[in-house]
Amino acid sequence: MSSRYTVDDIGTVINPLLATGQIQGGVAQGAGQALCEDVVYDPDSGQLLTGTLLDYAIPRADTLPRVTVDFSPVPSPTNPLGAKDVGEGGTVASTPTVMNAILDALAPRGVTDVPMPATPERIWRAIHDARS
Repeated sequence: MSSRYTVDDIGTVINPLLATGQIQGGVAQGAGQALCEDVVYDPDSGQLLTGTLLDYAIPRADTLPRVTVDFSPVPSPTNPLGAKDVGEGGTVASTPTVMNAILDALAPRGVTDVPMPATPERIWRAIHDARS
């Protein structure tokens, strides 16, 4: 599976490899926020249950689609290189894009809301609740 991500208004791309990696990492971060990243505490003791990367779910390269990045640069007029920041380019749109895709897919079943992260259990519960 592959997805294409076009980044507008990033300025002059000085290092395409580095900029592509930053965008891909941002997309992964946003998808992780939408799908799996959750800080969980024990409701009785308040003990943090997701305190290590063994317990805290994060996206991995093998769980995400290939992200192809295209640039549509708009050079900055405020510096001689025309450069702008690219670090958050992937994170801004990826979380709402993933959540909207989930809601679009579940709309025929009457689902109008799924809390983040949209884990399989939360999606199942949203489908079940929509039937009730």
